[in-house]
Order: sequence, then structure tokens, then C-alpha cells
Amino acid sequence: MKIFDASSIVCLLREANFPKAFEICKKHGYDLFVTKQVYEELEKNPETFRLFKACKGFSVIDNVDEQCLSKISKRYPWLHTGEISVLCAGIDKEQSGDSYRCIIDERARQLKSKYGIKVNGTIGLLLWQKEKLNELTSTDCNEIYNSIKCSSFWIKEEVLKELLR
Repeated sequence: MKIFDASSIVCLLREANFPKAFEICKKHGYDLFVTKQVYEELEKNPETFRLFKACKGFSVIDNVDEQCLSKISKRYPWLHTGEISVLCAGIDKEQSGDSYRCIIDERARQLKSKYGIKVNGTIGLLLWQKEKLNELTSTDCNEIYNSIKCSSFWIKEEVLKELLR
């Protein structure tokens, strides 16, 4: 199970133009999820939402714990609702012993050890697909790197360069 935040979806669909990342997850037996809050964030941008809807196979987690949402939003007011909901979904999956991985970017990812959840960023997902699954070629990674580098999407250069190793 992969639980995606909006930023990862935006990065992969709009900036990297690489919906294949989702197909690779599905090919290897992973179910794809977004929370209701992430879904609602995606709906706010018609172009992103159109691209998202074209990626078949996402399910929506609509029962994220309200107490968790409230607690984390008060404690970390700089996180947006989608990020918080993905963290809470991860906490729930961790507590229930489910196999999962949250795909979320930097600010929220820094909280993974605090809450004991399994988290990767967008680039981490791509590196896993390249190194562990042998699904991405160096050419794929170069194209993704160049697309993101030329976009307005911000990823630390040292992290982005990991695609080129």
C-alpha cells in the first residue's frame, strides 16, 4: 500500500510527466491511495485533477482519525491538511500492523521517526523503483531529473541529483 500526498502526485504527473511511477507500483502489487483531504486538494486544480483521474487505480481513504488530524494540525501548523492526513493514515496503518508506505515530501517526512511511520519522498520512491525493482533506466532518471530541474517544483538539488547516481 502506498499512500500519496498531493505534492508527490503533482511532482510525478505535472512536473516530471512520469505517471509510469504509479503503474510500476501497481505492477508490483501495491495498492495506491490518497486520503480524502489529498483528493480534495487535487480537485482544486483542474489540470492536476484531470491528470490524476487519468491514472486509474487510486482509492480514497475517507476515514482518517479526526483526533489525529486535530492534534497534528495544532502541533505543526505549517503542515497543510493533506500532509497531516497522510501522516495520520500512516499512524493508523502502523498501529494496525498493515503493510504501507507514505509518499510525502520534506516537511512532513521529518516527522516519520516521531510517529514511527514508514515514509519516503517522491525521489525516494523513484530510487526504489530504479534500484530495488529495476524498473527505471538511467535514461528515465535523467529525463525525470531534467523535467523537475526545469520546472517550478522545488526539490533540494542534493536529493534530486540522487536520480543521476
